[in-house]
Amino acid sequence: MTSQEAETRARKLGLSVWVCQAVAVGRVSRTIDLYCVGFATLELPIAEAESWEEAFHTLDQIIH
Repeated sequence: MTSQEAETRARKLGLSVWVCQAVAVGRVSRTIDLYCVGFATLELPIAEAESWEEAFHTLDQIIH
């Protein structure tokens, strides 16, 4: 799913999408992108994952 497709899908639900970075800590730390769906102006994600598909799958589980 492209960023534009994610934005269109979120807009239909009255939500926003954005990408933020997080540090995954373990034996080897690394920076990952988290794809968020929720209320961007409040910086309040309802679902976040390492891809748009996963984020929307999680969102579907939450709202259904």
